[in-house]
Order: sequence, then C-alpha cells, then structure tokens
Amino acid sequence: MSHDAAPEVGAPSPEQTFTIRVSHMADLFWWHIDALLEVADVTIPEIEKLDSPEETYSTVIKLMSTLNGDAVKTISKAFRKFTSVEDVDPEGLGSFMPTIWEEVKSEAWGPGFILQLHEAFQRPPRLPIFLQSTTVSAVSNFEVLFSGLMTQYYSITPQALEAASREKEKEFSLRELKEMDSLADAIDIAIGRRVDELMFGSFSDWRKFCLDKLNLKFDDYAIDWEFLKEVFQRRHVIVHNGGLASRRYLRNVAPRFSAGVSEGDLLQIDRGYLVRAVNELLAFGFLLAAAVGMKLNKDGSSYVLGRLHKFTYRNLIKGRYEIVEKCSSYGESVSNGMDDVLTFRVNRWIAEQRLMKGSFRSEVEAWDVRALSPRYKLAKLCLLGENDSAMKLLASLYSAGEVGFEDVIEWPLLEPLRGTDAYITMTRGMDIPDGWHFSNVVLYENPKSGTLHRPKCSLVRPEFNRRMVAQIAPKAAALCGRCKPELVQ
Repeated sequence: MSHDAAPEVGAPSPEQTFTIRVSHMADLFWWHIDALLEVADVTIPEIEKLDSPEETYSTVIKLMSTLNGDAVKTISKAFRKFTSVEDVDPEGLGSFMPTIWEEVKSEAWGPGFILQLHEAFQRPPRLPIFLQSTTVSAVSNFEVLFSGLMTQYYSITPQALEAASREKEKEFSLRELKEMDSLADAIDIAIGRRVDELMFGSFSDWRKFCLDKLNLKFDDYAIDWEFLKEVFQRRHVIVHNGGLASRRYLRNVAPRFSAGVSEGDLLQIDRGYLVRAVNELLAFGFLLAAAVGMKLNKDGSSYVLGRLHKFTYRNLIKGRYEIVEKCSSYGESVSNGMDDVLTFRVNRWIAEQRLMKGSFRSEVEAWDVRALSPRYKLAKLCLLGENDSAMKLLASLYSAGEVGFEDVIEWPLLEPLRGTDAYITMTRGMDIPDGWHFSNVVLYENPKSGTLHRPKCSLVRPEFNRRMVAQIAPKAAALCGRCKPELVQ
C-alpha cells in the first residue's frame, strides 16, 4: 500500500510513540550541534581579536587613559625604552616589568597600575579555552542523545529489561517497593538504573552494547571511524588531564593521531579540528538515532527516512558535504523505495561534486533517466554541467508547477545555473507564493481524533482547528498517515 492511501490514525501506538520520541531526540541533538557551530562561527573571530597583540596594546592605552598628565609622561618615559609593546616577551616579560616598576613604584597609583599591566600581558589566550570547551560540549550533547536512545530501547523492549533484571540478585529493596505508586514507577526506575550503568562506561562499552543488544555497528554511522574515536579520547583528556596527552590516549587512538605525540604533550585544537569533530559527531549521532528507530520499529522506517532526507538536505544547503555524503550513502543502503534511493543518490553526487571527487561523474553519465521523473533528468543535466539544457528544462518544470519557488531559489543542485542570464530572467518573473513564509508551520487538527494534518491534506475539513507547530507537544502528537506532517521546522 502506498503512503498516499494510508488511513488517518488516531492515538499513536507505543511503537509510533517510540519512533516520534527517537526522531525528536535526534532533532534536538541536531539543533544543539547547529547552535554550537553557529556560535563558534560568530565567536571565534572576536576571540582572535581579544588574543591579538593589538588588543593587549589597546588595554595598555585604556589603562593610561585613567591617569593624569604627569603619570602618563612617567609611563611613556619607561615605554620608550622598548621599541613597542609587541616586542615584550609575554612569557617572562624580560626586563619590561622591572623597568616599568622602577618608574612607578614611588607613585600612589603605581602598585595598582603595575598589577593591571601584569594581568594584561599574562592573560592566557582565550581561543584554546573556547575550542576545548566547545569540543567537550559537542561530545556531551551526543551523550545526552545516546542516554535518551538507550532509555527508549529499554522502554520498547521489555524483554531486554527483564533479561537485565535476572542478572541482578535483587532489583529493589522492600523500602523502595513501598515508596512506589505503581508498576510503571518500578519500570522507570529500573530503566534509569540500566541506562546510568551504561553511561558510566566508556565509548567502547557503548559500542559493544549496541552491537550485542541491537546488532548495530558504530562504524557504519561514522564519516571517519578512527577520527570519531579520537574525538572521544580527546574529550576525556581535556576533562581529566587538562588537555595533556595521557598514556590511555596514546594507547587508544590510531597511529596517525599519536605519531609525534608524547605523554604530557598539550593536544592542540584549532578551528579546523573543532568543525571537523562537531560535524563527525553530528552525522554519527543522527544516523545512530535513525538506525535505532528503524531497528526497533520497522513500520516507522518511512517516517525515520523522511527525517533523514530533511537532515541531509539542510546540511547540503549549509555546505557540510562530508555529512551529506555519509548520510546519503547510508540512506541509499537502507531505502527500499526507488524515490528514496534516487533522492539520496543525487544528494550524494552533489556532495561528491562539491568535494571534487571525480568518481561520481562516471556514475551520473551511466544513469538512465529516460523512464524517470523530469526532476531526475534535470539533476543529471546539472551534475554533468549541461547548463543550457538544464535551464530550459527548469523553466519548463517551473511553468508546469513541477518545481516550486523554494526549489528554484534554494536547491543546491541548481547552483551552477544561478547568475546566468536565463536564470536571472526567470527569477525576475517569479512571485513569492501566498503564505509561503508560514506554510510549513501550520497544521490542522481533527477535533474528534486529535490527528494533525498538513494544510493541503485531502482529509482536512472546515471544522478542523488551526494549530501552530510551536504549540504542539511532539511526544503526544497523533500524525496523519496520509500526509505525514512534520513537527520540526
């Protein structure tokens, strides 16, 4: 049965609730990681300014602006003995500080000035601190996601909880049992204990658990498995060893990361490392959540794949091509429907094109699109650089309503066409659709069943209630099986 023929559903089943919760956890993880990357993009340039010699010089000028004319002359006399503030050795400060002290120690303001001056030069660089903290925060966000996924695993598979209980001599004390109001309380507490025990383990322990209990291989969800392991090892070093390489780190990372590093060396983190690490965690976490969702509720696979399509596409727009390549490859491998497979495949080709991987071209050239939708024919033309033919087909599809306004202005596939005379001529004649800005955040609720529908769903009736997505609790939502509305924008 096709999805278009799916009936309206009422209250969600436990399996549907599980799928919605897992997907929502993955989305929250996605939002948090996106926020870290956005903050880093804005913050790092400002921190670099704070760490620059010019900022130190500016601090000295501000200090001097608080002094009177005679004091400024005294300080300037001492400063003239040095070429510039930039020449001062920030480690030992050479003879700079003793020279300044000799000039100001007899002044009432001297001790306060020398203290502030010392702090200006001795202040540790801010950027390494920020990069370390952001790396730790990214890993912590994954830990929150993983804890939630394992909680849902035990919730949807009671036999796993029972098996774990048999391994313990005593699950609850008599006092604990008396304090419980219901069996549900006991189950929640037992699940919490299982998950806590698991989270106290290492990343290797989590990997083994998922392999043994779920037959899920962590390696399948990483862009670079060895690098992902290094990120977790580095997080441990930052938190527990001040960022200095430990014996454990050197023992557990691949040789390409330990080469030239000795125990006690400071593991430097630059902007490139941070972005790569956060992107690695983002892809791994989202794909692991998708795998858990599909593994434990096969009937919800189409919903999970829909979320993966959206995740892949949004990262394609942001230019995170390594994530797109990985997620598209995974999506291809787990999809059954041809449209799903082809959509993931086209996005993979776009990512590989942007990453300058020439291997994709032979695949595209051999792609037979004669029996496929015109959108796929357009994709082939764009990927092969046949821009004139692609532009003619795009204009035709837009006129026929097969390609929308948002596709034309946003679709990364069309990037080679933008800026051409034909594309500009076409967009000049385009108008923003009515309600376009709000069309994706409004759903309609059946007042009898509580089921939510997209505005254009054929099941929507005049008496349905208009609801904003922000007003809807994802965990309790009943979603139409025909139009498959999404609760995340």
